[in-house]
Amino acid sequence: MQKRIILISIYFIAFTFAAQIFANPGGDDDFNKGITVSPSHVNFNVDPGNMAVKKIKVSNYTDKTQKFNVVYNDFDISKDGKSSFLEPGTSDFSLSRFINISPTFIELGPGANQEVTLTVQVPSDPEMARAAWGVIVVEQVEEKKALDPGNETGKTIAFGITPTFAFGVWVYQNPSKVEDMHVDITNFMYEKQNENQFMMLKVENKGNGISFCKAYVEITNLDTGEQFTLGGKRYTILPGYERTFVFEPEARLQKGNYSAVGVLDYNSDEELVAAELEFKIE
Repeated sequence: MQKRIILISIYFIAFTFAAQIFANPGGDDDFNKGITVSPSHVNFNVDPGNMAVKKIKVSNYTDKTQKFNVVYNDFDISKDGKSSFLEPGTSDFSLSRFINISPTFIELGPGANQEVTLTVQVPSDPEMARAAWGVIVVEQVEEKKALDPGNETGKTIAFGITPTFAFGVWVYQNPSKVEDMHVDITNFMYEKQNENQFMMLKVENKGNGISFCKAYVEITNLDTGEQFTLGGKRYTILPGYERTFVFEPEARLQKGNYSAVGVLDYNSDEELVAAELEFKIE
């Protein structure tokens, strides 16, 4: 039987600001910082007919030379906020046709860093006054190593593992002259699951601009007059997408009658979006 050798490459994605890969534990502090990529998010506001340039920085704080490919991908976001990659140009709101990346390959010695230039140029077409987005992936390039073929019987499958890592930088293009900024609350409810209590706010972006909004819930106990607020975090809602925000009280709501107001502040000069709900806990 002829030997078979299978090479498996494991690809880890780290989407976090200044994420670290510790290559020299216990050594010099400068080399314990690992690989860093910053910032983790880049926001453009380029109107049709204009261009803008921004940079991301890749730093090598390990004790060996590191090589990276820098590539672009589209991405999708689920209702619970989880992201998945798409091929460039797949999304209706793909940034791929507007963005240029330079360089697309970098090699950094120990302690070195390099900037990657992102250029967004939007054609002079009024229809281009709409949002676009994508993710820049800075992926480690690791040379494949020779494999140990195992024993000489010819009956062993040898596995080679090449661990690599990558960092994602989320890029958003939101023209300042977006005409349709319309975000709405489509459902607001109180739910109880076993001993857990939740307020759920379902939101949809019906416009063509990216909404960077703040969502929160104000609750009033109608029997006692006690008031408190849940949430207050900032969220990103892309055009055509729905998201469900879940708010959990720090302390269990006691029996009684309640009134709740769900508020969505998406930086509109004209309005806040709100929904009201009354519920009873027995």
